[in-house]
Amino acid sequence: MKFTVVMANPAGNRTAIVRSGVPKADRQKVAEAIMADPALKAEQVGFETRPLYGGSLGRLEMAGGEFCGNAARSFGYLLCTEREIDHCKIEISGTREKLEVICDLERETAAAQMPMPDLIEMAGDEADQLYPIVISRGISHMICQDREFDEAFARRMIDKFGKNYSAFGVMFVNGDVLTPVVYVKEPESICLESSCGSGSLAAAWFLTRNKEDGFHSYSFEQPGGTITVNMAKRQGRYAGTIGGKIALEDPIEIEI
Repeated sequence: MKFTVVMANPAGNRTAIVRSGVPKADRQKVAEAIMADPALKAEQVGFETRPLYGGSLGRLEMAGGEFCGNAARSFGYLLCTEREIDHCKIEISGTREKLEVICDLERETAAAQMPMPDLIEMAGDEADQLYPIVISRGISHMICQDREFDEAFARRMIDKFGKNYSAFGVMFVNGDVLTPVVYVKEPESICLESSCGSGSLAAAWFLTRNKEDGFHSYSFEQPGGTITVNMAKRQGRYAGTIGGKIALEDPIEIEI
């Protein structure tokens, strides 16, 4: 079986976009082959499919069925680049919303509209070590504010809480520095990601909750680059985008 892959690099979070034509029954096998290829250095895999709703330019379904903000803006950027346009609406697994992606092709940037979280729960090891879990439909994140990166702690939180979700991140947030660890149930994987778009949005949403109405911007420095989150808050309602640089590589053909 042959298939075409475009590698996107949004702030180091290398995303394999498999172009249309891979049957759903074969996706896990294809995703495993891509993730195992050391030359690709992929951190995640998404499959292009037909849109489910009208008005979308395309749809991307992640290998684990999760939502991914970096993949959403990468896919939108790819479609805009091919058509030489500056914005489009796309669909992605993990949310029913059609998301607008706005691109600057000359500056090689893309910003994606993001679905807003639903609620917050508190969890942790002990009563005096509780952290908020920002609950969203396609992926939820524990926000560990003012805690240094600790891989053992992240894995412990994933074992204790994360496996209740289809996808779960532990975000270590220290000022404008964010270090992400992400678990995806299918396939069972834990990745120390170079950057995390949905985790950046979750952290910004959490930080904005205690601020006045208005426009709030955050730039999170992550291991692979910077993700900028723009949040608007008004009377308890929120809207937000994530954005930053994206690099696309030439399409390659892989056979397995």
